Amino acid sequence: MKILKKDYKNGILELIPENIDDLYAIYRILKAGDIVRAATSRRIRKKEDDGRADAGERIKMTLEVEIEELAFHGFGDNLRFKGKILAGPDDLVSLGTYHTISLSLMEKIRIQKLNWTPMEKKVVDDVEEASMLAKILIVTIEDNSVCIALVTQFSIKIISEFSSAVTRKFSDIQQHTSEMGTFFVDVLQLIQDTVKQYSTELIILAGPGFTPENFYEFIKNRDPLLTEKINRVHVSTGGRVGLKEVLSKKLPEKIANEQRVVYETRLVEEIFKRLGQETGTVTYGLERVKRALEMGAIEVLLISDNQISVEDLEKRAMIDSLVDENSRMRGKTVMMSIHHESGEQLASLGGIAALLRYPLHDS
Repeated sequence: MKILKKDYKNGILELIPENIDDLYAIYRILKAGDIVRAATSRRIRKKEDDGRADAGERIKMTLEVEIEELAFHGFGDNLRFKGKILAGPDDLVSLGTYHTISLSLMEKIRIQKLNWTPMEKKVVDDVEEASMLAKILIVTIEDNSVCIALVTQFSIKIISEFSSAVTRKFSDIQQHTSEMGTFFVDVLQLIQDTVKQYSTELIILAGPGFTPENFYEFIKNRDPLLTEKINRVHVSTGGRVGLKEVLSKKLPEKIANEQRVVYETRLVEEIFKRLGQETGTVTYGLERVKRALEMGAIEVLLISDNQISVEDLEKRAMIDSLVDENSRMRGKTVMMSIHHESGEQLASLGGIAALLRYPLHDS
């Protein structure tokens, strides 16, 4: 997700959704009464047009709409919201009439609210963090050449790109092996230095042939902990061209999102594990979680995203307060999608649970 403007003081957020999770996040934070501005198209009828529904010319324009209804279409990669038009081209639309905007990927949207709740802000922050684009290192390697790049949310920074002199003579296998070993040592050292400097959490190792696999095994022997951050993918070539291929396939976003699901699954598994062992270090349900928070016992607060749209305003305010207080007490809050199995399991516990720092057997 590209955040173009974040001005919560004036109630404004401008952004561009880059993947399906971004669209779903926008769906999670929108509610009736919010004002959105986005590009759309509207059929404009002229006097000479007949009464057919499809009569008239469809014209592109930017409209500002006060939301009354919204729907998320995951398989269609779009988010639709309907409401009264508040602003638009005076010569083409009548204010107060209704319009439905369909927001797709890579389209700018401006959201304005009277008040951004802590929970809504948390959704935005989590999507930014979950993308992990500021912490992804891409290494494309082929034969004796390598390209290492750091991918951020807004740019691609080439850290290093070089080739090493490696003999290709089949008659001198020993020399070839020695030179490749030296090449691998240099590349590994550069990766280690970059990971340390930028606190990289994810590495994509890509390339054709056997070199990426051989290099992975080399890392495994020299720095096994580093391999836990590595995702291996196949591309047709190395260098900058291979880097472009990795990016064109949206592999950083896909891998980061997959890791997010794995992370959420492990958290829910830990909840049920502790419940089964009766450790006292887990609790669930709004009231019990609230009591645990008051005692400063919460390490990780988990909330299913269906809680963000509850119609019970008193309950919604209580959840918002929990998120805000947990953040103040340096606890971690994880919003979980009920579109995944782990989110459904959390929803079965009332949609809210907490892993605790110490046992509370009476919770």
